[in-house]
Amino acid sequence: MDTLTGFVNDVNSAWATGNTVIKTLLAIVLTMLIFYILRYVVVRKLEKLTALTDNDFDDRFVHFLRQFLWLVALFLGLVWVLKVNGIQVGPVLAGAGIFGIAIGLAAKETLADILAGIFLIADRPIRIGDRIMIEKIGKHWGGWGDVVDIGLRRTTIRNTDGVIVNYPNAVLASSTIKNFSMDPRPMRVRIRFQTDYSADTAKVKAVTLDTIDQVDGIIKGTTTVVIRSIWDDDQGHMLSGVLYEARYQLENVKSRTTTRSEVLERLIGAFQRENIPMAAMPIRRV
Repeated sequence: MDTLTGFVNDVNSAWATGNTVIKTLLAIVLTMLIFYILRYVVVRKLEKLTALTDNDFDDRFVHFLRQFLWLVALFLGLVWVLKVNGIQVGPVLAGAGIFGIAIGLAAKETLADILAGIFLIADRPIRIGDRIMIEKIGKHWGGWGDVVDIGLRRTTIRNTDGVIVNYPNAVLASSTIKNFSMDPRPMRVRIRFQTDYSADTAKVKAVTLDTIDQVDGIIKGTTTVVIRSIWDDDQGHMLSGVLYEARYQLENVKSRTTTRSEVLERLIGAFQRENIPMAAMPIRRV
């Protein structure tokens, strides 16, 4: 306590006896000090408190505060320095407004990204750690990814191939985002397969249900099997076999691809053991 009191007294003494240069330096140093105290002490305390609550609004508010605190500190520090040097703040702000309009017209994409970032932080269609589906960055790169950070201009996503992708917020905000982590309820997965018309449908369903329920990561009792179609609606002719659709729910959405692969592999093996003929695509000769 004595150390803090002595520091405050030293600052007051330097401010009272110092010239303009010293006051300017003090204003800059104090602004930075206040910013770091708020950023790394107060905001972190708030983040720990909001993590203990079930309400999502306070989490969005603290994240918004953390993103924009440096802008507020920069603006207030600039105003303080101007006043110390005897410069009228009003005309400067008016000129800055005109200058800001010119800058805005020249950098409208950047401003669009910043505004989109504000809406992403406020509305929070995605959160840090969410598994989402986004537009693919290339032919051979996956569209699934985990949100790493939501910044003012760009959102960082690590896709399932391990590639870090920085999406402009304006592009992300205008896209349709599939969020697989927003709802805590389990997600349903569908797979389709065809068997020959000679296969017993009741046996196909029984074998499929028993096989899928034995796969780890699938919630037991959630599997259903339906006959999807025997007619190709697009081509307007009979399919080469009976089209089935199996549906099941996952315990962890992030295991979707590997679990689906295991289900298909086990189904092929089960059909071979049970002598269930699978349909072959007809060969078309041109």
